[in-house]
Amino acid sequence: MRSHAMERLTLAWLLAVVHSAVGLASPNILYLVADDLRPQLGSYGHGYMHTPNLDQLAATSLQFERAYTNFAYCAPSRNSFLSGRRPDRTRALNFLTTFRDAAGADSWIAMPEFFKRQGYFTSSAGKVYHDHMDDDRSWSYPSNQTHWIQCGAGDMIDPNGNYCGVTNSSVIPYTDEDMILEQGLARLDLAVNSGKPWWVSIGVHRPHTSYRVPEGFYGTELYPEHVLPPQHPGPPENAPFMSGNWEGGDINDTAHGCPGCVVPSSRAVEYRKWYYGAVSWTDHNMGRALDKLVELGEENRTIVVFHSDHGYQLGELNEWSKKTDTELATRVPLLIRVPWAPASHGQRTKAVTELVDLYRTLADLAGFQGMVQPGVQGTSVAQLFEDPTAASLANKRGYSQIGRCACGMYPSPGGSAHECGANACARVELGSPLFEFMGYSMRTDLFRYTAWVRWDNSTLKVDWSRVEAQELYDLSDDPGTDFDFAGYSHNLAGNPVYGTMVSQFQAELEEEVNSWY
Repeated sequence: MRSHAMERLTLAWLLAVVHSAVGLASPNILYLVADDLRPQLGSYGHGYMHTPNLDQLAATSLQFERAYTNFAYCAPSRNSFLSGRRPDRTRALNFLTTFRDAAGADSWIAMPEFFKRQGYFTSSAGKVYHDHMDDDRSWSYPSNQTHWIQCGAGDMIDPNGNYCGVTNSSVIPYTDEDMILEQGLARLDLAVNSGKPWWVSIGVHRPHTSYRVPEGFYGTELYPEHVLPPQHPGPPENAPFMSGNWEGGDINDTAHGCPGCVVPSSRAVEYRKWYYGAVSWTDHNMGRALDKLVELGEENRTIVVFHSDHGYQLGELNEWSKKTDTELATRVPLLIRVPWAPASHGQRTKAVTELVDLYRTLADLAGFQGMVQPGVQGTSVAQLFEDPTAASLANKRGYSQIGRCACGMYPSPGGSAHECGANACARVELGSPLFEFMGYSMRTDLFRYTAWVRWDNSTLKVDWSRVEAQELYDLSDDPGTDFDFAGYSHNLAGNPVYGTMVSQFQAELEEEVNSWY
């Protein structure tokens, strides 16, 4: 097996040669982000999905089959991957702070800012950093965090408010994505005219609820039939109470809100159709950005990145949200096209990859090896563009985490149920007694292990002497194309057969987490 040093030298040589061949001083980067999107694309094995633009991008990209967010919630996830620091390092574990509020963060160089410091034109449109959490230092030209347009007068609105369709009678006859793309495409024009290499980010709100889409993308139009309800609509067997997010789901439905409350199949199918429609609307808007790249003649000089901030659950495991440590909530689509790396075009890699890896990876792919601040975490996976099966990454882990607050007994049909609330700690201070647990999850090649650890409100860290619950899921047979894979429903942590493995995973996870601060 080649040494890491040799791999880095080979990659640097390859990029230098190809950059020279195509006349590149430094490549451009088009960075595209979706919200609440799981890998429900045609290229990920879901042929019934109408996602032609992202499927076409995948055909010339490296597709990451096992890419994971480091926090399955919007703001903490974005604070992490854009700063290149894990959530425990950013301390942005809720919606109250950003990575810039962490100790010493004034000296941190965020990922877009890194490229600005290399002489790039940098700008952004839409939801890239979380709404109202933008980072002015990242941009050489001001960003535009386009505001949300929620369901309103004249829209065709679901009685529960989960989705709506723009109609001829809509008071606001356009969507926020229309505004985002207008701003984003204008910034692409500015970037090209700047005469500099450039980084332009475009982030859309969909398929986040509410699913507000125009005619032609209504869920019932694009997906009139063959949409199934979840096959495993109940919580995993033997799942600890703090593992679920039943009380804080994203949909409004009287049948949802507790571990035993299951949305009827007919309404589950209805919500799924509109989520699928919002995915197709996302694809359409990503296609507009990709078409603009071609129109400008920049496609052969530009690295294209597409991913979501986290995964999603559509009724599987009785979850209608992200906000958990499950495979479904943490796994994201990730496509990266590097025009001058032909060995990666149309290929699939099973290397476990984290969103926090993107900073170092893009710096390497752009030719800035060794220039990233030492405090940037994550691992460069740039070698995968030379060899998508790189053996040195075979044992790489993926780490995710989520907080749990306000745990107790909540109303439930027939009585009450033990669960946690406060919308996964979104507005709970880290020092509050309401902040009770942190769930750390580790994805290996074949298993997912999660430890639920008591939060210490004085140290603002977990107390590893108080591991309250554990989960272990055997994913060795998971095809990656079945959101209803049966293995997601069987927590094996209490099975004595797996006792040694659980102990080893706990020790490994504790050591890893302790290295993040």
